[in-house]
Formats: sequence, structure tokens, C-alpha cells
Amino acid sequence: MGRSEPPVRPEGRLMLLLDSEAISAVAHGPIGRRDRVRALAAEMRRRELPIATVAAVLAEVVRGRPSDAGVFAGLRRERVEVHPVDTRTGVRAGQLLGSVGAGSEMAIDAFLIATGDVLGGAMVATVDPDDLRSLAAHATHVTVVDLDG
Repeated sequence: MGRSEPPVRPEGRLMLLLDSEAISAVAHGPIGRRDRVRALAAEMRRRELPIATVAAVLAEVVRGRPSDAGVFAGLRRERVEVHPVDTRTGVRAGQLLGSVGAGSEMAIDAFLIATGDVLGGAMVATVDPDDLRSLAAHATHVTVVDLDG
């Protein structure tokens, strides 16, 4: 079975990665947080840099309800790429979890940081920066942006 590896971005070419709270903000508010995410996304588009999330994050925001339409509309409106968790990302996420002595409770956070790490750099937008920052401390060119900070 062939493996599909994502291309490595040139060093310094960042992307904006959205965690579940950032996606929820775009889909359903609150207004101030939604506006901050949209402003970050607009700046990334102005610079022609990608906006993305990880497929595993969708498990935190999609519930099989009519309100899911807001999530998918927000992803389309902000032109969010959804990256799979492939072998390389999964292994890197496991290494990051090991580096901070965490278990699977932080797996989705680790997938976000690992995606930024293996693709050459990212800013991760969140309202819960502590766990993400602890993981990002062991990654290269990955920073965490606190949407409420």
C-alpha cells in the first residue's frame, strides 16, 4: 500500500492551524473570538498562506446535528484545508506526547502541533493555549496564538 506524504513547506512558510475552539468560534461565535479568528484568516489569505486544521479536530466539533452546517460553512468561508493524520503526523504526535509525559488525552492537540511541525511551521489558534504550548516547545517553528489573550 502506497503512502501519501504531505509536501514539506519551505522553512519559514507558516500556516494558520485552527483548533476546535477556533473552528467553533467561526461557526457559532462568540462574536469577539469569531472576529479574531476571521482577522487572522484574512491576514493569512492576504499573505497567500494556508489556513488549515487536522481531520481529528472535526471529531470535537461535528455532532451529526443541524448545527454542523455552521461548522462546514465556516470551513468553506475561511478556506480551511483539512489535513489527514497520516503515519508521519501520527508518529510525530506520539513523540511530542512522550516529550511532555502526556497520554492520549492530549492526542488531538498533539496532532495539530505535529502537523505544523512536519509541514514546516504553523501558528495554532486556540483559547486553551497551555497544553498546546507545552507540546509546541518540542516542535520547530510552531507557535500558539491565544484568541482570548
